[in-house]
Amino acid sequence: MKKIIAVIIVLILLPAGWILVRTFNAKPWPSHKAAPLAALPDSALLHLSMAIRIPTVSPQDPSRIDTSVFVRYRTLLENAYPLIHQRLTRDIVTGFSYIYTWKGTDPSLPPLILMAHYDVVPVEPSAIKLWTTQPFSGEIKGDTVWGRGAVDDKCSMISIMEAVEALLRQNYTPRRSVLLCFGHNEESTGQGAAAIARLLQQRGIHAGMVVDEGGEITREKIPGVRRPVGLIGIGEKGYATFELLAEKTGGHSSRPDKETAVDMLARALYKLRQEKTPHRILDPTREFLTRISGSSNKFMDKMALNNLWLFEGYVLYKMGEDKDGRAMTSTTIVPTILESGVRENVIPSQAKAIVNTRILPGESIKEVEAFIRRGVDDDRIKIRLAGDFATEPSSMTDYHSDAFKKVADAAVAVSDDLIPTPFIMVGATDSRNFRTISDGVINFCPTTDSKGYHGIDERLPVKDFQRAVQFYTLLING
Repeated sequence: MKKIIAVIIVLILLPAGWILVRTFNAKPWPSHKAAPLAALPDSALLHLSMAIRIPTVSPQDPSRIDTSVFVRYRTLLENAYPLIHQRLTRDIVTGFSYIYTWKGTDPSLPPLILMAHYDVVPVEPSAIKLWTTQPFSGEIKGDTVWGRGAVDDKCSMISIMEAVEALLRQNYTPRRSVLLCFGHNEESTGQGAAAIARLLQQRGIHAGMVVDEGGEITREKIPGVRRPVGLIGIGEKGYATFELLAEKTGGHSSRPDKETAVDMLARALYKLRQEKTPHRILDPTREFLTRISGSSNKFMDKMALNNLWLFEGYVLYKMGEDKDGRAMTSTTIVPTILESGVRENVIPSQAKAIVNTRILPGESIKEVEAFIRRGVDDDRIKIRLAGDFATEPSSMTDYHSDAFKKVADAAVAVSDDLIPTPFIMVGATDSRNFRTISDGVINFCPTTDSKGYHGIDERLPVKDFQRAVQFYTLLING
């Protein structure tokens, strides 16, 4: 018996010892000092401020676009960046999307594409009073630029233009051609960027690297990791919107039936929200966890991250406790719009919900629809794919590729002690259209824990703007 107990103890102690050795020997990602950021000319901040002041809101219905606003923005670009408009060729696509082509000295090299969009989401009228500044003021207060579009995504576009204009002033010519591709309706249909991608494909262009908005630097979103982490997007979750419709004869509110259309829909949504979609750690997420594992200040987290072979279930549970962690490891399904009723004394005969989903790679729109039907579990609820946009999860850029390495190197060069990690984008961007012409699509801009995008008090620290200009300059020089 003593021998059996001894064997059991050894069998317990050996893996426990191995786990502790791996934990204590885990080394943090190498630390480094970034190069000093180049000073910005006063005109750069002025240009960003002026861009924000022009309310380039893209309506859901493209036919309702305020063309005068977008013409004003075009004029701003022409006046602010004279060398770009003298020395680069410009294609105008679908009215207000643009391709600027900067020819390189070596036509054998695949071009670099730098992307951004300059349209913005509207500001809710009821929320204007909650803003610190007027939403389209472009006000510069202290070390921060305020206004809708400061982060999403005029920072990227103006940073790219500033980097190129500055290089042109130095009479610089890149080795590889550089294409600047700017969409004007990313926040609605994305048709502008899609048309640009089709045009480039027709011209036989295959880009070595495409860099668009999406990933950023975070100091706040990863508990226990005090170093900045660069979330470098290498692919996107899918996107689909569904309509859930309940119908039942209504009537006068003084004589309600036991169940109404509103009751049916409310019950369906409650049941759906109780259902949990499968959680999985995909390969890029596993690499992300590996890279941050040595820098965690929480012993239990460090032990779990360095021994995923044993603690994967625990890590999934912990990530599922947090909205950002859930978004990284599962398909998300959430109601976003509810519609029903016409008067307070009329029981509606219809109740409708719009449910938005972001689909984890490896799953499909069809599978998500089946999940919703199972979750609702009520044949009376009519479920259909809705909206004017849906897309399956994108393919992934290899995080061992030159494209990822170049973006990671540029990000490290502009931020002290950055840990560059691959990241699956939870939102959709214009760059999804460019995967037909490049195997190196990357989503990243070196802003830090962006504040207020799509919400109240959107704002950008001047240092982030400075960092972005230097980041794009490095990519062009690379």
